[in-house]
Amino acid sequence: MFELSKKIKSLPPYLFAEIDKKKRELKEKGINFIDLSIGDPDLAAPKSVNKVLSSTSKLKENQKYAMDQGKDRLRESISKWFNKRFKVSLDKNKEILPLIGSKEGLVHLPLGFINNGDYVLIPSPGYPGYRGAAIFAGGKVHEMPLIEENRFLPDFKKIPLAIKNKTKIMYLNYPNNPTTVLASLDFLKETVKFCAKYGIVLAYDNAYSEIYFNEKPHSILEVDGAREVAIEFHSLSKTFCMTGYRIGWACGNSFLVNTLLKVKSNIDSGIFGAVQETAINALENETPYVKELRKIFKDRRDFFVNSLKDRGFKQIYSDSTFYVWCRIPVDFKSSVEFSKYLIEEKNIIATPGIGFGKHGEGFIRFALTVDKSILKKVFT
Repeated sequence: MFELSKKIKSLPPYLFAEIDKKKRELKEKGINFIDLSIGDPDLAAPKSVNKVLSSTSKLKENQKYAMDQGKDRLRESISKWFNKRFKVSLDKNKEILPLIGSKEGLVHLPLGFINNGDYVLIPSPGYPGYRGAAIFAGGKVHEMPLIEENRFLPDFKKIPLAIKNKTKIMYLNYPNNPTTVLASLDFLKETVKFCAKYGIVLAYDNAYSEIYFNEKPHSILEVDGAREVAIEFHSLSKTFCMTGYRIGWACGNSFLVNTLLKVKSNIDSGIFGAVQETAINALENETPYVKELRKIFKDRRDFFVNSLKDRGFKQIYSDSTFYVWCRIPVDFKSSVEFSKYLIEEKNIIATPGIGFGKHGEGFIRFALTVDKSILKKVFT
């Protein structure tokens, strides 16, 4: 009999793995369903990206081991894109590290800084990967409640001093998954000051920076002093619908970036060269694609939110990302109960808020990653 490690035993069931299991069960029963659970866009990546992938995958240079730090041209493209978007200059050789998707960077980061007993601050509700990252590194998790009364922003004053003094890393994510809210520049300034005061590494997950509708999201690196404490993560998965390509990057404090590189160089062997070429192409040429993407998601968002309101739903949040976060109907005792009702009675799969942490209870998340024609079936 094989015995699991204590770390694996301490992990909660991975939310999306459980949802995948439910979907397989429905498929095996021959039941058609509408999947509004996982944030995997239904829209195709830019056509030029696929052309570049096809042509560059044939090159021998791209069939060899890739450099851990990524291609020079990719880091240069990231630097130019970042400067154009956020008016922040990055040193391509010291402050940028391409990743095999932002998730692997976010999860690998604590391995460079956490010792047994150190704390990691994670938002609740929040992306489940943050918790797993802390546990794998041997850290202790302290949840920062994101509640409606505080506009789903953490209140640093409520973190016990003893925990602040033992915290090594804090994860934050705005535009926020699952709540969709944005963070103001004033709040980001407060965050940087807090992390600087207590010597905390700020892991800022900005994967949804380009999926917005009115106000442009900020980079943490726009804040004075952020370069002293912060490393920011970006993803081409959301921005260019390239989820399966597995490419993103980390940027910011050069020591943090270099430490993550040191961790990764002992774990993986870099990104497939042809995929790096697709990222270069997307960052340099596909701004019109992203603008059209926002229009499509806004149209879906407007229809879905209005339809929810027509059916009596209240406390609906849809400021950014391609999610809708809302209170479950008062007739239901829990988010799991409501999600089961949607599956069993409506053949709709949505994500219960409790899956994002205990402070997500009472909410449900819908992912608008299906065509509008399918969304209309939700309300028929």
